Amino acid sequence: MKLTPENTTRKIDSLGRVSIPKSMRSRLGIEDGAEMAFYLLEDDTGTQYVCLKADGDEIDPRYLIAEQVLDELGCEIPAELQAVL
Repeated sequence: MKLTPENTTRKIDSLGRVSIPKSMRSRLGIEDGAEMAFYLLEDDTGTQYVCLKADGDEIDPRYLIAEQVLDELGCEIPAELQAVL
């Protein structure tokens, strides 16, 4: 897992919204009206992160679980699984 800080912060408004900086949206190709999928990531220390996925192709959560299990076991992730992720 690689977590890259953006050196910027945003406040959540009273409706629970937070804005994504324009520079980040441009770099990731996120357009106005794009649908975002939410994921919760927990690292080994228990710290939780909210993650957003910007394209419409949903990954079956079973693939993500399989990837995590293989990684925790120290196994190589098969090319077929890497292609899906």
